Amino acid sequence: MAKKSIQFIYKENRNDYRIMISHKYKCIFLHKGRTGGTSIEHSFNKLMENKEKHLTQSLAREEYKDNWNDYFIFTTVRNPYDWMVSCYFHNKQINHEWFQNSFKIDILKMTFGEYIEWGKTKSSKQFIDDVNEIDYIIRFEDLQKGFDYVCEQIGKPKKLLERIESSTHKPYMEYYIKQSMIDDINEMYRENFEQDGYERIIGTEKIK
Repeated sequence: MAKKSIQFIYKENRNDYRIMISHKYKCIFLHKGRTGGTSIEHSFNKLMENKEKHLTQSLAREEYKDNWNDYFIFTTVRNPYDWMVSCYFHNKQINHEWFQNSFKIDILKMTFGEYIEWGKTKSSKQFIDDVNEIDYIIRFEDLQKGFDYVCEQIGKPKKLLERIESSTHKPYMEYYIKQSMIDDINEMYRENFEQDGYERIIGTEKIK
């Protein structure tokens, strides 16, 4: 695919992942799913081709080693409790055919609790393995503010982010009807809580 100076280049990669890099703005975006990244992608005037895919930091470091130390690297993160609810409803409302084809499971019949149990069986790599290499981390809760800051750093005109591929659901904590569901998220995403600075809920107390 030819390089386009004002757009991100999408590069298909092994393990079904994809990375975004802009040579005009000298930046690399590490996009973890369900953290507002598609809105950021669209702000660079490049619509998604094929299914959305994401490259971990370790794979991006290898793939873009020639630019890794010189380009502005940024990513987005989201509260793990909120993230899991978003994943569930996104797969149920928008992505259910892909989910069924990929995992041979009818998510339309799954409860949120069953989705968490299913998630416990899926191994996954830590998306960010060295936070010191990241120039800026945008929190989903402050997506526009964080992206405005990134634009200032890379010399890109600021742009109001669109809501894209957003699922519809109630406030995320309303779906955690059992303490065991919270405990599962605490264990599954322990490193994310610690690395991204979100609070874990243990019983009626919150700890960092």
